Amino acid sequence: MAEPVVEPRLHLSEDRVRFRSTLLVLASVTGTAAYGRAKWWQDGLSGGFKTVNEGWFGASTDHGGADKLGHGMFAYAGTRLLARGFEWAGNDPEHARRLGVYTAVGILLGVEVVDGFSEKWRFSKEDAIADIAGGALGYWLETHPAADALLDIRLQYSPSTGPQGRRGFDPFSDYSGQRYLLVFKASGVPALRQQPLLRYLELSVGYGARHFEPEARGFAPPSRHLYYGVSLNLSEVLRSTAFSGNASPSRTQRVSETFFEFVQLPGVVAARDHEIR
Repeated sequence: MAEPVVEPRLHLSEDRVRFRSTLLVLASVTGTAAYGRAKWWQDGLSGGFKTVNEGWFGASTDHGGADKLGHGMFAYAGTRLLARGFEWAGNDPEHARRLGVYTAVGILLGVEVVDGFSEKWRFSKEDAIADIAGGALGYWLETHPAADALLDIRLQYSPSTGPQGRRGFDPFSDYSGQRYLLVFKASGVPALRQQPLLRYLELSVGYGARHFEPEARGFAPPSRHLYYGVSLNLSEVLRSTAFSGNASPSRTQRVSETFFEFVQLPGVVAARDHEIR
């Protein structure tokens, strides 16, 4: 991930740092609550707290485990993005990382607790564990630059097809259209980074589940898939082309590299699909 340009903390008073940090937390909580009210909790809350055992990646689960990877992915991405935000707010890097993981994981665990009181959903310990694991992974990569240079965790999404045809763009809940990838970047290996062609390549392994939704089961049988293949490191390509003259990363470069840190574009991947029986 590109290093952020952070306003020196020397220029910010403690009150200013605290104000910015509090504003970032409130914005994150409010945005999540608003989205949850519109998408998850339309039916309101019930009078008691309810739990459910959802399982993990089994063929008999509701989503084949794609929902669990989704929880982990959003905790991971939220931790890393919020760490950058808290550093912008004026916190030192380590404090910013801690605030990032506490805020991201805390919000997602809060969502899970509200699910326990909602009419439609239930508290899932599997979701909670995935939230914590994703946040821990994000924090670990933030504190280990060499591992961060080598590894990415990405979401690849294309709208899935069901009984009503191709779905609209819905990367958060269209589980059949999701692939979660662990990507190994050649540019993160010092010896390979010096190679003129190999430095642009990546190896990836991933997982996805299709047609687990009730409305899709009559359209096609549920299936779980492992993926492995080769992709193009777009951030490295842009560093050598569009951004090659930059003495330091521009705002556009930082935004694009952050995007490609978490999102895999389908068109630059050649992957094999192995269905799990």
